[in-house]
Parts: sequence; C-alpha cells; structure tokens
Amino acid sequence: MDTPGPSPASVLILVHGSWHDGNAWSAVQERLAARGVRSIAPTLPGHGAGDDARSIRHDDYVATVVAALDELAQPAILVGHSFGGSVISRTAELRPGDCHGLIYYSAFVPRDGERVADSLPHDFIEFIERAAATGADYTIELPDYLLRDSFANTADEETVKRIRRLLIPEPYAPIFETLSLPSLPHPDIPTAYVTCSEDRAMPPGTFHPGQSRRLREPRLIEIYGDHECLLTAPERLVDALDTARDAIDAVRRTRRLARSR
Repeated sequence: MDTPGPSPASVLILVHGSWHDGNAWSAVQERLAARGVRSIAPTLPGHGAGDDARSIRHDDYVATVVAALDELAQPAILVGHSFGGSVISRTAELRPGDCHGLIYYSAFVPRDGERVADSLPHDFIEFIERAAATGADYTIELPDYLLRDSFANTADEETVKRIRRLLIPEPYAPIFETLSLPSLPHPDIPTAYVTCSEDRAMPPGTFHPGQSRRLREPRLIEIYGDHECLLTAPERLVDALDTARDAIDAVRRTRRLARSR
C-alpha cells in the first residue's frame, strides 16, 4: 500500500511485525496522508497469499525494505513495529546512507550476533515451538487469548475480532536467525523509540527500557495504548510518529549546522 504526499523528505517506510502484513498500517497511513505525509507499507515475504513460509529467511524481509528504498531513490525514515525493529536495523546496517532516521515502535533492537529469539521469554519460545510443530508450513498462529489479553488488551471485543481477521500465520525461521549488526547503533542515524504504556505482549520492561536502551540517545516517546496501537489507537500513534519525525529532523539540522561551522 502506497499513499501520496507532497513532501518527499517526509516519506516513511512502515515495516510491520509478526502476524501482520502491510495492510495493518492502513489506519495509520490514512491519518499520515491527511497530515501531508507520504508513507509506504510493504508486506514482508511469507505474509502474503501463496508465499512459501518454510523458505522465508530474515534476509528476504530486509530485501523487501531495501527494494522500497531503491524505488523511492531517496532517503526515508524507517518505522519498525515489534519484530519489524530487527528488519529496519538490518536495513540500516546495509544502507545507512538511505536511512534518514529510524523509529522503533514497541520494537526489538537486536545486538550484533543476536537473534530476536534472544529477547523473548522462555515461555514464549516454548509457545512458538509448540505452535510451529503443529502449524501449516511450520508457521505460528497467534492464539485468541494472547491477542485479547496481551496484544490488543485495551480494545473492545469488536475491535479484537476485526484484528483477528487481519492476522496471518508467522514464519518460524527468521525469529531464530543470528543477525549481523556490527554498526548499530549507527552513529549517523538519528533514532526514536515509541513505547506504549499498556503493552502486555512481553513482560514489563522488555521493550522499554530493555530494547530502547540499546539505541544511542533515542528520542523516547510514550503513548497510552497496547501493542496493537496501529490498529487500536492509530491517531495517538500518528501523533507519536510526528513527534519522532520532528526529533529526527532536529538532530539532522543540528548536525548540519555543526559541520558548516
């Protein structure tokens, strides 16, 4: 999904997390477009109809975001939700000059040589292993109780049902792949981290400060909402993205002024 906007400098590439596709960003994109901000929300491989989930690797995810950057032919701000944080991190590792900034929203920030799985609690790993063993093509379904109680825990029943219809089985392998990230946190790429006060997807402190502190001086932004704010509180999330964009632009302006002196 690609929405038009008047300002090339404001382009956001929105990278979804596990169990989602690019359409999960639709409500956010509508609100960004109303504010004159262009956004692109690619669907990662393994999350589309007919994709072979067993063959998907983390590099396939990254290649999709790199292709979006190439199509733009200009720098963009990358936004990663949850697992998408690992994808924007690797993209920035490979294409730092094309990344105007990085915004992590309730997202994982793996260190060099880590797997996303290394940041997951033991019981969640056990759930993944059990679900994959019985899932089609070794994929993982998100159970209703986790969606209702931990991911969309601020939503009413109708909203939970709507989100349920959007969810997609998650490929197994990328969660357990070791990632090469020797340059991150990248000294030249400004970052922001959006944390959600009611997020119950992971144990308290997992995302903030557990993941956010891995960045170099990120702009920290807290909003009221759960892990699924892109679907349960899109207006508040867009406010946070606007704040993050302004912070990233301010850092870049300050650096330009410092270099010109």
